[in-house]
Amino acid sequence: MPQTIAAIATAPGRGGVAIVRVSGEDALLALSTLTPIQDPHPRYAYFSKFTAPDGTVLDEGVVIYFKAPHSYTGEDVVEFQGHGGMTAPQRVLKALLALPQIRMAEPGEFTKRAFLNGKMDLTAAEAVEDLIAAGSDKAASAALASLEGQFASRLNALTERLTKLRVRLEACLDFPEEHEDFFDSGLAASELKAFLDDGNAALLRAQQGVRLSEGARLVLAGAPNAGKSSILNALAGADKAIVTNIPGTTRDVLSVNIEIQGIPAVITDTAGLRDNPSDEIEAIGIKRAIAELKKADLVLLMVDRTGSAADALDSLMQVKAQLGESIPLMVLVSKADLTASAELKATLTSPAFKDLPQLDISVVSEQGLDGLRQKLSSALGIMPLEGVYSARRRHLTALQASMEAVARAQEQLQLGDLVLCAHELAQAQESLGLITGKVTSDDILGEIFSSFCIGK
Repeated sequence: MPQTIAAIATAPGRGGVAIVRVSGEDALLALSTLTPIQDPHPRYAYFSKFTAPDGTVLDEGVVIYFKAPHSYTGEDVVEFQGHGGMTAPQRVLKALLALPQIRMAEPGEFTKRAFLNGKMDLTAAEAVEDLIAAGSDKAASAALASLEGQFASRLNALTERLTKLRVRLEACLDFPEEHEDFFDSGLAASELKAFLDDGNAALLRAQQGVRLSEGARLVLAGAPNAGKSSILNALAGADKAIVTNIPGTTRDVLSVNIEIQGIPAVITDTAGLRDNPSDEIEAIGIKRAIAELKKADLVLLMVDRTGSAADALDSLMQVKAQLGESIPLMVLVSKADLTASAELKATLTSPAFKDLPQLDISVVSEQGLDGLRQKLSSALGIMPLEGVYSARRRHLTALQASMEAVARAQEQLQLGDLVLCAHELAQAQESLGLITGKVTSDDILGEIFSSFCIGK
């Protein structure tokens, strides 16, 4: 199977320039076959016609040679930079793939080779895809931070601290008669505490990075006709959901992409929750609403100011019954321009509601809408951009596993079991290595790079 790969590296469609990229040991063969240039100087731009072996002129443009290891992939790379559009780059690519030494690149294979050749770690490789898919300025900035190594630097610093601690601990186990020379349990305990503090701070920023990459998931819930669709339209800045005075108008989930202080978010309107749906379609809608609640990062419970106290309490109980402890809940009291009954006011200050964040809002007068955006930002833990890097859920899983292993190591240290303490620290270090790629498997690499564009 040929080891030199080729693909179009620019997005399809009309454009001024399209790039066809070749990487591998036969990249120079591709250059000398399609152009008259035989001994190119690395990183020089040469203007030339691109010609098939049978003499057919395919295109013309600039060709650049990047000599290994000073290239994106760490291999010899040639870029044919010709005219944009669909046809011209395809003609060049077809001629390249006709050469027996060259094959079509797999999705993400250029970046995978960059990782395998030590040009970047896995966090930077994934940041390439995150930058391409960024849905906001903050998401793009966070992806660039990871691409520049900020996430990896923090992980490497944590790993180095574990390594130094493990060296002392392993020496103590290997030479027990010299225990005091190698290992101070009190010092180790303070180091583990500091490690957990810094590791959890890294985890918090990684969680923010995931929000930037995936978008926060907001779900509107509540009784029928509580004002959920009106709030969705207000936050979306457009009439996305049908709004009527008829209870049960929303029968299915409706999701809309929005931005909250630079953070991409998906807000979902759901069918009103009630015990006795009017028909089978509404019942299906309620079932889907419950499924959305369980996937939310934040649930917005709508309470109708003109509704009954019993309906408000029933909505809260129904939503709480579906939520895990980790999913936060915010209460939005709609129709702030109208007057609530004394019973509803009492209910909203009762023990069931008093510990929940509440906000009075009105779509008609726009009262509370700016405050809502601020509260959403706070509830989602949106922090200043400085220090935030892009991350993925696999990073969160590995970081969490590492922190849990260190916490177990703390316990074993307190119990005086240094063997189990050393084992847990090794587990913690292995989990960190899964993030950067120092510990990896073909299955993990395949999953990561399969989501990339062909030409990346």
